[in-house]
Amino acid sequence: MDQAVVELLIENIISVLSNDASLLWGARDAIEDIKDELISMRSFLVDADRTGVRREGEKTWVATVRDWAYDVEDIIDEYMYHMNHQQIGGQSSWNLHHTINFPKNLWVRRQTATKIQKINEKIKGAIPERKQRYGIDHIEGTGSKDNQKWVVRHAESSLFFKEDELVGIEKKRQSLMKWLMDGEPHLTVISIVGMGGSGKTTLAANTYNNDDVKKHFDCCAWITISQAYELEDVLRSLIMEFHESRKETNPADLNSMSYRLLVKTLVNYLGEKRYLLVLDDVWDTNLLDEIKVSLRDSCLGSRIILTTRKEDVACYHLGEDHEIRRKRLIKLWMAEGFVEQDKRSMPEEVAESYLLELIFRSMLQVVKRNDSGRPKRCKMHDILRELALSISEREKIGVVHVRREEMTECEARRISIHKTDGEVKSFTRMPKLRSFLVFNKMLKTLPFGSKMLRVLDLEDAPIDDLPDELFKLFNLRYLNLRGTLVKELPKSVGRLRNLQTLDIRDTKLEIRSMTQLTTIALSNVKAADEMDLCDSIHNMKLMRYLCIVVTNAEETLRMDALSSPPTNLQKLVLVGKLEKVPQWFHSLQSLTYLYLHWSRLEEDLLPHIAALPHLGHLSLFYVYVGKQLCFSTGFLKLTKLRICNFPQLNEIIIEKGVMPNLKSLEIYSCMELKAAPKGIENLQNLQLLHLQSVSMELQNRIHSVDFPKVQHIPKIYIL
Repeated sequence: MDQAVVELLIENIISVLSNDASLLWGARDAIEDIKDELISMRSFLVDADRTGVRREGEKTWVATVRDWAYDVEDIIDEYMYHMNHQQIGGQSSWNLHHTINFPKNLWVRRQTATKIQKINEKIKGAIPERKQRYGIDHIEGTGSKDNQKWVVRHAESSLFFKEDELVGIEKKRQSLMKWLMDGEPHLTVISIVGMGGSGKTTLAANTYNNDDVKKHFDCCAWITISQAYELEDVLRSLIMEFHESRKETNPADLNSMSYRLLVKTLVNYLGEKRYLLVLDDVWDTNLLDEIKVSLRDSCLGSRIILTTRKEDVACYHLGEDHEIRRKRLIKLWMAEGFVEQDKRSMPEEVAESYLLELIFRSMLQVVKRNDSGRPKRCKMHDILRELALSISEREKIGVVHVRREEMTECEARRISIHKTDGEVKSFTRMPKLRSFLVFNKMLKTLPFGSKMLRVLDLEDAPIDDLPDELFKLFNLRYLNLRGTLVKELPKSVGRLRNLQTLDIRDTKLEIRSMTQLTTIALSNVKAADEMDLCDSIHNMKLMRYLCIVVTNAEETLRMDALSSPPTNLQKLVLVGKLEKVPQWFHSLQSLTYLYLHWSRLEEDLLPHIAALPHLGHLSLFYVYVGKQLCFSTGFLKLTKLRICNFPQLNEIIIEKGVMPNLKSLEIYSCMELKAAPKGIENLQNLQLLHLQSVSMELQNRIHSVDFPKVQHIPKIYIL
């Protein structure tokens, strides 16, 4: 887990070097130098995580490396806060401040460079000294083959413990057995997460060997995954283990089977069986993706147990039994910097893939889904939440506050306020605080002295006024005022130059004065709001992201009064019934992402957006009531297309030369579609075809008549 902290810091430092070059003279060399050292530190932590940290001296050393990384983050954030504070008043004001404050700025730059150089010298000097004094050499470098063999042998030896030799796991075993045999027909993945030596494998083995468990499943397999696994070897081991569990002879030509034949053998063998599979000590998160094509869900109650050291603590702040919206969680991750940058996908899509991964591993439970089947609300299981909390506190990621007393001089970087039996008194002197989240409707006090704050989530808190200090938070990226009593925001809200998300749903706030905002999301919009809404949007010249959601599925979204959209608008999300295609759609010359939901247009949308020069992602959910979608021209930059919930759609046509750069095509819940899109064979750059909740006719044609049209696509998923 520690290496994830350093990876985030490296990304932030690279971003600083790339985007704020004008502010860096005098400190740039020092920051470049520490970046190189952080990369080496990250490699060290990755190796420590892989080989396992067992001795106390090693644990102390890993913790020290993590703390150095935090120190670097503090220095750089403090530096950027000071330098950008000079620019808040606009260019002419900044020129004046720059002249007056030049000596001070120069001193700050020198101080910053000196602090970073001292940390760098400390790191470089400490490494050889600690190697010699404490003997921590074996952590460096990737794990040897001997070490990997020891891990595999040690893990598999857990299969042979007698039940009376095991102490302290009975309660956990009972919970695990309940999940294995709870009657849920769909294939379920159960993750057991913890550090090396914490008993994950022993718990899994003791459950796997239980007679009641063995009788419940038709066949079983236990595979210990080495760090440098070969996929074909894993598949062969699966076949051998499943056959052995039923005392059957292995296929004669198993060793010479190709990948395709191995997959076919497994699919045929498991087709009508309820199976149990344990994947022990999984390091690579891609493993499940690589083998899931072989592990079909026949709705017979099959289960996969996965043990791993790869803890994910991104949900550490969830309250006990607390439900959280998918969108809220994704925005929080983005603001925290938890979302890895990917040139091929939008940050929201990367974050959603994380969410689906956590759900797939049973680390998050879906409480409610939307009409298209996507998770809407989730919660964390109590056992996993307790594990996440312990990891968060141990690694100084964050703490949960559940009492009433005053919090002062707290070193935590993230604080989550949960249920208390009264009002929390106050929060003072928290200079390192980056995130403050509220899950307590009694809170009326905000943290002070936290100028590095990135996330402030006050949803449903009875707060009616925001202090001036809040609008000096240069690093603030996420401000959630949903359901609060705040009625007015000062004009100084425009100072929040890095603010990505401002949620003012279910408040009495107006957006007219918020002309500096670059991102805004509005809900509960009605047709009668058209004039006020369009006037406000027209004045937001800097807006890059706009999301508008109507009150319910039957409400009409009217936006024709908008004469022209903001010039820099890059992402547009409209959820609501449209009477016609807005006349300004063709003016969206900077748009890269378009998401439309419930539009139910009677006219064809595609001709209005085909020529948009930068449109890369297009998601359409019940946008058109017609029976045919014809992509006849344009969409030159489109890389991802999602078509969902078109109840009448029975034909998709793609003319030659259209969408030449499309890499991903997803079709969900289009039950009248009986054949693959005509012209799909022309999409030579297509890497992924994902079909879900489609007709059996379409599924069968993909494997037969339409196969020649899609055989060039590397990944085809049918769910």
